[in-house]
Amino acid sequence: MKNTLRTVLTFVLILIISLASLSLAGCSSSKKETIYLFNYGDYIDPQVYDLFEEQYGIKVVYDEYAAPEDMYAKFTSGASEYDLICTSDYMLEKLIKEDLLSEIDFNNIENFSNISQNQLDASKSFDPDLKYTVPHFWGTLGILYNTEKVKAADVKSWDCVFDGKYKDRIIMPNSERDSFFVALTQLGYDANTTNKDQLEAAAQLLKKQKKDVQAYLLDEAARVKIESGNADIAVIYNGEAYLAFENNDKLDFVIPEEGTCMWLDAFAIPKEAKNKEAAEKFLNFLCSEEIAAINFEYIYYSTPNQAVLDSLDEEVRSETAIFPEESVFEKATVLKYLGTEAEQLYSKLWKNVKS
Repeated sequence: MKNTLRTVLTFVLILIISLASLSLAGCSSSKKETIYLFNYGDYIDPQVYDLFEEQYGIKVVYDEYAAPEDMYAKFTSGASEYDLICTSDYMLEKLIKEDLLSEIDFNNIENFSNISQNQLDASKSFDPDLKYTVPHFWGTLGILYNTEKVKAADVKSWDCVFDGKYKDRIIMPNSERDSFFVALTQLGYDANTTNKDQLEAAAQLLKKQKKDVQAYLLDEAARVKIESGNADIAVIYNGEAYLAFENNDKLDFVIPEEGTCMWLDAFAIPKEAKNKEAAEKFLNFLCSEEIAAINFEYIYYSTPNQAVLDSLDEEVRSETAIFPEESVFEKATVLKYLGTEAEQLYSKLWKNVKS
């Protein structure tokens, strides 16, 4: 798949750089603007920042976080000021309800028309009027496993991370909502429950599981554990799973029969942003077919950009690790913002699990 896209994208990249150089030829002496972006680590191809700066003379300063709760803590502390953030659906819902985001002027984002209607509809679950967010990627949570060490029949259910069979060979997500999703689903509860008894039961299950867990990790750190053979099962996001396939052909990815957590990450502009117009210019840049294709090639999560989707060949579109089968959506749960009281209970129980 990489080879299929790389030839096209290399040509596109050369073309963009050439056009960018011409567009800036007469304005090199102008003062350079800067926008500050807060995002998950390694979630945009680094060359995109250079391309944007070359074309518009605007520098992007990138700050990273691991989990949405980490983002919220730093974002609301006032320690740093950001012009643009990217985070997950339920956290965006929280930020909207707390009136911490600015309405986006979509007149400045003409490439927003490239976003698929399916993803716009999905975004309404946390941004009902589609005023505050621009989709970046979406995906699923499943199990990446070593086919030489783990039987395919074992990973059909979330039970495989709780039954003790793969003691000290399991990687769980270092994310309270994702880990609680797995435990609540295993117990047959709603993954968005606020019921104290149900949450405490899930916490007890996670606490009991802890002796079998090698580490709590996210994204690349979790993927590398499986790629290297240092662990055999990881609860992980689908894009990371596909990247792992390229480095180890003994791996596979499965969505357990009980269902998955389907997520959508999107960009938003903080209400206190100092450079909103430049942030919108960057969003427009990201939504272009060429740049969205470069990011898809780099990340391998499911792109919301319809123009990119339409350009993919059938081999790519049929890769179920990236684009799940329709049946997966029938048992998919989207995490919701549950309110301050429930949020505090989740955090308290999660700290107890890991202590």
